[in-house]
Amino acid sequence: MAKVSESAAKSASTAAPPPPPASAPPSRPKAKHRLEVEGYPVEGVSIGGQETCVIFPTLSLAFDIGRCPQRAVSQEFLFVSHGHLDHIGGLPMYVATRGLFRLRPPTIFVPACLRDLVERLFEVHRAIDQSELKHNLVPLEVGEEYEFRRDLKVRAFRTYHVIPSQGYVIYSVKQKLKQEFIGLPGNEIKRLKLSDHEYGVDP
Repeated sequence: MAKVSESAAKSASTAAPPPPPASAPPSRPKAKHRLEVEGYPVEGVSIGGQETCVIFPTLSLAFDIGRCPQRAVSQEFLFVSHGHLDHIGGLPMYVATRGLFRLRPPTIFVPACLRDLVERLFEVHRAIDQSELKHNLVPLEVGEEYEFRRDLKVRAFRTYHVIPSQGYVIYSVKQKLKQEFIGLPGNEIKRLKLSDHEYGVDP
């Protein structure tokens, strides 16, 4: 059996205890990453083969409706790219939930080739659900434009998939007064507008 010398034992007994471990600084909650495109916040979900829904909340619009995530219900405009269920499956629920919450009927853009099928889809769900499912369906051909808000237009463009599909470009429209109307008070411009005067707004 090994023996410890008396001096070594004494030294060990009188040695200062090791300092306690430094406490870690309190962790701060991680800031939630916010994705923006050209200054517009973007939200959503995209899981291949399951669901896709991309939302621009400040514009009140969504691209595709997947399983109709709750956040999508408050968006007034919906753009559907193609007919696969992971992109269009939540469409009846989206319209029905907006009706349940007494929100304005949404405007739904679809490839023109899907118009009749989507209308039939709503007819089936009206019969099942016994509800109106109010909405405004807008079919768009590739290259076609549509002004869906006074300051916003959409243009459809071709995309390539195993079934017909398309994407959408959203762009802003700014109007400015013609030179001869600059400086007029607002109520005068309004009066000219109400009187069907050509009051000179340039696109």
